Amino acid sequence: MPSPMHDRVVEMMSERRRSPLPPLAEERAFAAAAGTALRAPAGVTETAVEELPGSLLFTPPEPRDDLVLVQIHGGGFRAGEPAGDRLIAGALALATRARVLSPAYRLAPEHPYPAGLDDCEKAYRWAATLVPSARVAIGGSSAGASLAAALLVRRRDAGDSRPLAGLLFCGIYDLDPARFVRGSWVDNTATEAILHPESGMVMATDYLGDLVTTPEAGSPLAADLTGLPPLFIQVSSAETLLDDSLRLAAKAARVGVEVTLEVWPHMMHGWQTPAGLLPEATEALRRTVDFLDRVTAGRVVDGPALLGGPQDAETAHAMATRDGES
Repeated sequence: MPSPMHDRVVEMMSERRRSPLPPLAEERAFAAAAGTALRAPAGVTETAVEELPGSLLFTPPEPRDDLVLVQIHGGGFRAGEPAGDRLIAGALALATRARVLSPAYRLAPEHPYPAGLDDCEKAYRWAATLVPSARVAIGGSSAGASLAAALLVRRRDAGDSRPLAGLLFCGIYDLDPARFVRGSWVDNTATEAILHPESGMVMATDYLGDLVTTPEAGSPLAADLTGLPPLFIQVSSAETLLDDSLRLAAKAARVGVEVTLEVWPHMMHGWQTPAGLLPEATEALRRTVDFLDRVTAGRVVDGPALLGGPQDAETAHAMATRDGES
């Protein structure tokens, strides 16, 4: 069962969900106020990035030199800001000892697709310069997870081998207007605590703009996922976006991508964000870090890339023969 803290947050947010969808200016003001009230965890240094206005870099004590993270904020493509991710980005920095960039990106509807994705790709390139030899894990929550998945596809298409993994929390991966009248968007209406019933169509219309009639343009689920790095996907069984994660995991797995999928019962959408305040968020981050540790160590499901074992049939045969004789 959810923690009492989780239930209190759900009760508070549910009132907003039962009200009419607020004007965009009110949504942005609410997100800005929430970000202003947050502080990065003790020990993490928060720095404004001059080259990426609005973006924040979170640096732990004695940061490592083999890993950098990009954590993209949510907000339905139309609200939110890096300050709202202070807890999750700071917690990731402390737990992984990696530098974590939370990028600002242009918001819809003023700047429809692909403006936000272009900005995230620019931020990724900047993050990759922090430690030239490091691999880069790309993650995000909600709309940020959508942008993270799309960015992984872009970098794959560019022949970039530096992305190490995708960390995808409660993402929206299909912007086809038809999906907002069926499946989990309808079936989980009674258990969804955060996303407004009208927000799906609003997100799609605002983010895609004139491309709303061809939603596959901005939908990671419509892309070829072959060749992506390992994906860590978390979603709640209670949220209206459940189907997006299930379908993305299945599609990626079918083309040979290593996928770790966690479906948590009862959780609100985006429960990972308040890491350090919400027990479930802290546990979600622990599991994320366990996944990153394994992938960073090379323990991925990729045959010859596995470490600590024979790398060819001749060596394997010799080892088997030796073990059989002992």
